[in-house]
Amino acid sequence: MRLAVSGKIDDEFLAYARQVGATDYIGGGNDLPADKGYFGFQELMLLRQRIENAGLRWAVLDGIPAGWKHKIKLGLPGRDEQIANWCRTLENMGAAGIPALGYFFSLRSGIGHYGLRTSRTTPGRGGAKVTSFDYELIEGADQGFWDPPVDRSVKATDDDVWGYLSYFLEAVIPVAEQAGVRMGVHPNDPPVSPIGGVARVLRSHAALRRLTEIVPSDSNCLGFCQGTISEMPEDILDAIRYFGSRNKICYVHFRNVSGTVPSFSETFIDEGHVDMLEAMSAYRDVGYDGPIIDDHVPDMGGSERQYRSHAFAMGYMRALVQAVNAG
Repeated sequence: MRLAVSGKIDDEFLAYARQVGATDYIGGGNDLPADKGYFGFQELMLLRQRIENAGLRWAVLDGIPAGWKHKIKLGLPGRDEQIANWCRTLENMGAAGIPALGYFFSLRSGIGHYGLRTSRTTPGRGGAKVTSFDYELIEGADQGFWDPPVDRSVKATDDDVWGYLSYFLEAVIPVAEQAGVRMGVHPNDPPVSPIGGVARVLRSHAALRRLTEIVPSDSNCLGFCQGTISEMPEDILDAIRYFGSRNKICYVHFRNVSGTVPSFSETFIDEGHVDMLEAMSAYRDVGYDGPIIDDHVPDMGGSERQYRSHAFAMGYMRALVQAVNAG
């Protein structure tokens, strides 16, 4: 397992990454031009060189702009053009030597992709602020909840969304395979449905298995958000063992939560209902050797980028990796 960081690239961030012992980087989409509808080879290559010159490996490109894919997710006119641009990104990634792409097949709310939360100020340990979710508070949201808003005439039942997802994967996975790029989808966070009149199908272990089987390929895998999957009622260790043993984990968001849907809170990495040592041991047991990052850390005050909170989580992860590798 390789410790990774994620964030907007600048000199301060790159110095932090080296200081906490990271070897890999996940992200980059927010640091690239977004004017063409796809990422070009030259811009990818230049950013890869900047990351590598700082002593890191660009393990996963994450952060494709929401406007490049909302038609794909809802089966809207224009989705074939968006799929063609997605394929261009995959081809350019392969040429630039970037091995994996992380993506969401859920819509973006007006406040972003940082999960969909009903509170970002829930009191945590020592006065820290954590995020939480209560489905009752969001159950009445209509299609205007999304960014861009979803027209009420759009069909978005479970069957509809599975159809849109299958259409997308059948078009892009062969291109990803040819380019030598793995695609890891992030489960729906929170894993509950519907929200804002739109079904969210990636909400259970069975759904994630179904996704990986739509197009059987090593390029069709999961952005394994342990926090999101821990919000599901099933056992997280079962998911690690099942998907890890089948080479379906592209990268890991290693975070903890307290409770499962319909309501839960995010926590410090050493709290929550998941035994993180057992989880790390499970990744080792299935032979997972990819990048692993902290995620959704509590707000401890200080810098807007929350370096204190991220450093706490990274130190904890580093100790767990050393412990399980030592047996």
